[in-house]
Amino acid sequence: MKRGYFIKKFKFILLTLVCLLALSYLLYKGNIDKFKEYLSKVEFENQEVTINNGSMFDNRQLGKSPQHLKVTDGDFLHIYKYPSNLLAKEASKSFKRKTEKYNMVSHNLYVVENMFIIYEYQRSLDDYDKSLDEIIRDYEE
Repeated sequence: MKRGYFIKKFKFILLTLVCLLALSYLLYKGNIDKFKEYLSKVEFENQEVTINNGSMFDNRQLGKSPQHLKVTDGDFLHIYKYPSNLLAKEASKSFKRKTEKYNMVSHNLYVVENMFIIYEYQRSLDDYDKSLDEIIRDYEE
């Protein structure tokens, strides 16, 4: 009887450890702080800011609110962090559906790891900072 008790205890402990490892992987992969450190490492300065509450870029997407980074005068990154890449992709689709009828400022959308990132810039559609675009795209590699 004692042997069965220890096997049950061992299974419970093993299952608990697997769950904790899976949870920590989901929570820390695609960490916004890591992304901000990466921007600083590639010498792309950023500053966390708050923006106008009425802005489309401050709206919740799939229940998450964004963090806003000012990267240059008039250029912002709006970053939503999700538990999975699939949810980040769904947030991107949701944002596109919600904004397709609006005349919005120029922006690019990215799904990097489990983050949905909106790069907002105050210039014409073709006049965005291509170096920042490349930095965002290279982050996952």
